[in-house]
Amino acid sequence: MGKVSKRKKELLEVSNVCINCDSPLALDQRFCSNCGGKRMYNRITWRNLFEDFVDRFLNIENAFLRTFLALFKRPEEVIGGYMKGMRKKYLPAFSYFAVALTVAGVYAFIIKHWFLDDMIQAQTSFYDGSATAEFQKSFATKWLSMVMENQSIVYFAIIPVLAVLSKIVFWNYKQYNLVEHFVIYLYGYSHIALITTVLGLFVIWNQTLSQIYGMVTPFVTIAYMAYVLKRLFKLDSGSLVLKTGLFFLIGGVILVLFFIITAIIGVVMAKTGALNDTEFFKLIKKQAEAQKAAKALRDSINGDTLKETVKLIKDSIQ
Repeated sequence: MGKVSKRKKELLEVSNVCINCDSPLALDQRFCSNCGGKRMYNRITWRNLFEDFVDRFLNIENAFLRTFLALFKRPEEVIGGYMKGMRKKYLPAFSYFAVALTVAGVYAFIIKHWFLDDMIQAQTSFYDGSATAEFQKSFATKWLSMVMENQSIVYFAIIPVLAVLSKIVFWNYKQYNLVEHFVIYLYGYSHIALITTVLGLFVIWNQTLSQIYGMVTPFVTIAYMAYVLKRLFKLDSGSLVLKTGLFFLIGGVILVLFFIITAIIGVVMAKTGALNDTEFFKLIKKQAEAQKAAKALRDSINGDTLKETVKLIKDSIQ
């Protein structure tokens, strides 16, 4: 009796309409003739969940895995195909971006709850113990924490900037408009972020490996995006080097302008007192006070102690 009751609890109520599209279903019909949805007779189990995961992400016919592999071998087919209207064979751009964000979110959660201190230590271990270094270390700590908490916003904010830069650099290539350049980086940046994030999980356990990985990752990102652009625009080696150089030159100019504008805004806000109660302004004041104390100590050593030491040496020689 107990087993029969348990089996009944594991069964789902059978309906005569499809749960996906509300089309009529015969009681013995396992698949919907309208949408192809499978009728479920039993409640979900761990086995069902695992089978669904394997089917959706590890099946070679699955759109995600097919897209992931093709972005290594034939990125122009994936990206160019999407621009021409291909939606079934490969995962659409925003869907692929959503997968990358999900993986990045898991990575950020793991880092924030278990490895944030180790990551901060790895990124700031090269600072010395001076007052300036302590300020830089404190700033780097707050910056890393902020990036981890807002990783999805950071990812999404970078892509439009890269698209605009790319459109400027490839001004003499007319086949892609600004929106299509956005799609290029939506796929490309999502792909490289997906790879580096997953690989990053294997090195966060070791500070030295984490430091090396952090230095290598930007070069891997640049190399992959150069590869994608080479395939899409059919660039030869000379054109690729030229366009890469232009990308960094224009990007550098924009970055310098951004820092200048930010500095001007910061000065104006400091003059008007708008920054007085902020944590950043308190750090700057703390650094200034520490530097002033260090200078006073250095002057004291140079002015008094050093003279006395020299006098003692002279007296001992005589």
